[in-house]
Amino acid sequence: MSSLLKIGILGAARIAPKAVCDPARVVSGVTVAGLAARNKDRAQAFAAKHGVETVYPSYEALITSPEIDLVYNPLPINLHAEWSIRALEAGKHVLCEKPFAMNLDEAKAMQAAADRSGKRLIEAFHYRYHPAFATCMDWLQDGRIGEVTRIDADFSVEIRDSDDEIRQLPETGGGAMMDLGCYPLSWALNLLGPDLKVVDAKAQTTKRGVDETLEARLQYGNAWVHLTTNMAKDTAFNAEMTIAGTDGLIHFRNPLAPHNGGSVSLRRADGSEVDQFRPVSGISTYTWQLAAIVDALNAGQPLPTEGQVILDQQERLDTIYEAAGLRHLRYR
Repeated sequence: MSSLLKIGILGAARIAPKAVCDPARVVSGVTVAGLAARNKDRAQAFAAKHGVETVYPSYEALITSPEIDLVYNPLPINLHAEWSIRALEAGKHVLCEKPFAMNLDEAKAMQAAADRSGKRLIEAFHYRYHPAFATCMDWLQDGRIGEVTRIDADFSVEIRDSDDEIRQLPETGGGAMMDLGCYPLSWALNLLGPDLKVVDAKAQTTKRGVDETLEARLQYGNAWVHLTTNMAKDTAFNAEMTIAGTDGLIHFRNPLAPHNGGSVSLRRADGSEVDQFRPVSGISTYTWQLAAIVDALNAGQPLPTEGQVILDQQERLDTIYEAAGLRHLRYR
């Protein structure tokens, strides 16, 4: 890789500016070098607005261009596997948006393509790179709340119900657990590790058949994990996690985006607060993520959102949907 990491974006997705374009303005050693979208006018307008250097005539042209080092894939979930695999086979690193794939079979095929190509395949769980989440992990690893006994985690917010909203459509991988609940699941997996087991789940579905609300119970040794998510109309934004232990409790407000007023606090068993971390700057989780990717690619070091952890996450998503009677949404 050259000293400058050149990123190409597949599709003019709404997430792309804050996930890649804006961070690239402040992270050294990286540039957004290209964009391809099915609608050429939209691609040109996006590129002009966000300072993208080149608009490519097709996804294929972008992923095969020698001017691109890493492909950012924010396409609908049902297109993640196809275009991530094709980009890897074209010799590009890939940063793929969450949730990673429609199902575990697709995720395994994507990882196999990365292994064959020798290129990096990274899932865009941006929160994992923020100092607030690192602080929470450190507190647990240091035993500051003793043995974990319970985790309650929720991410809920309204997702508008319309025919052009891919998060509401079964064929594009829609559903509350896929788009929102994947975060609380990832939080728990990162905190507890791969021995986290799905026990049961239940869901309420929309008229289109995707999960509108979903609750899942998981177990890690003697600890219970309760995950909830809700995308119904008029649902207020909520992202939070409480981790109870034998000696205390951690409350994490907005683990998703701590830079937006989030905080993580540690209390003793008697309720007295002993520590708190509040972000001291507005540096976004996406900026932390991009900086970590640039550093890891330059140094050849692994990242916490690639490799086996991706498959662990996807396997539990599949199991949760199966437990809720919705396996058909993941395997069509």
